[in-house]
Amino acid sequence: MLPLIAALATPLGHSALAVVRLSGVGLDRALIAVCGRVPPARRASVVALRDAGGTFDDAVLTVFPGPNSYTGEDVAEVSCHGNPLIVERLLGALIAAGAQVASPGEFTRRALANGRIDLVGAEGVLATIGATSPAGLELARAGPALRDRAEGLRSRLLDVAAELEAILDYPGEDLLFSTDDEITRTLGGVALEARTVAGGWRAGRVALDGARVALIGEVNAGKSSLFNALLGRERALVSPIPGTTRDVVESTLQLPGGRIVLMDTAGEREAPGDVGGLEAAGIAMGRASRDLADLRILCLPATGEGRGEAAEPCLRVATQADRARPGFACDFVVSSVTGEGIDALRDALLPSITGLATDSEAIVSSARQRDVLLRIAGAAEDAARALIEAGPAVAVTDLAAAIGHAGAMSGRDAGEDVLDRLFARFCVGK
Repeated sequence: MLPLIAALATPLGHSALAVVRLSGVGLDRALIAVCGRVPPARRASVVALRDAGGTFDDAVLTVFPGPNSYTGEDVAEVSCHGNPLIVERLLGALIAAGAQVASPGEFTRRALANGRIDLVGAEGVLATIGATSPAGLELARAGPALRDRAEGLRSRLLDVAAELEAILDYPGEDLLFSTDDEITRTLGGVALEARTVAGGWRAGRVALDGARVALIGEVNAGKSSLFNALLGRERALVSPIPGTTRDVVESTLQLPGGRIVLMDTAGEREAPGDVGGLEAAGIAMGRASRDLADLRILCLPATGEGRGEAAEPCLRVATQADRARPGFACDFVVSSVTGEGIDALRDALLPSITGLATDSEAIVSSARQRDVLLRIAGAAEDAARALIEAGPAVAVTDLAAAIGHAGAMSGRDAGEDVLDRLFARFCVGK
């Protein structure tokens, strides 16, 4: 059993309530010292919080005995008034009574170690906390579907492994073995399914973390003005002087369907006007941000000819419509001065991001899951190739690797480095 840990499970700040969570050995002793008693299990009870200086708050205490608790250990939650001074005093009292301050994600890591959840479930907890859209919240709860998908792949790989082992154990026997072509087709199907599901990571990332949208175009194309208009506030400097934007300016835009990180990039021109190379550096930085964007908005002044390459996915937007009407093809016509077209463009941002609407993409919620699926696919393809080129004795080695990767989805034999990276992203109280 691990030592007692304690942490604030709600955001720090002034609020009506704050919840402090505890888990581990010595829970009863700490509760008696700070709360005066240990109430009946799973029954919210009013207690008086006290330390060496006396009673300092009234709180509600709930105890969840292990193993049927979140962590699998004895757990308690103390709901006190949400004044940081009270929270600090409560944590100090618990530490004086033998508790240690929890590290990020330590409660969930103990739940994993004690078999209360698997690694997909732990990632679902993290996704639930951090989701930036309704779709992200649904995705966070889709762990069982991904787990079942991975187990299905593993089962098919195990069937193939059993077949190959039988062929090796009984060479030359007519036992109705599958042909090499049949086994190769099965492995190809496993690889195709794994890659298809892995392809949903982009949609999962957008749903959970938000989409990145870059405003691109030549100097004085109205990018910064459009940036401010979409945000509804002055965030970027606007000037008629070419090359004013020399850095990538970012700001978050929360839409009904999700969150967008809007990026205003430096305007491009063949001969940057600065002597020290600052504008050129800004253009290079803008190109790098553009390459990482989920959507690019190519800003084209309606007063010009509409030149400019449309990278995919890309929206061609005619800006400065208050000064002229565009004489070229575009997706939207806007004016940052009058507001014309701004709402329509804002509403179209998320729907314009391509590749976010296939069924498989609804179940991949982390880069680790994507990487596991790609490793399954690669090892299955290697096994199929080895079977044709070198025979079953070589193919079983690659097949064993594919089976191991499929098991890794739920955390079988997960290394400490993998767990450290995952739980470092958690808040302390979870």
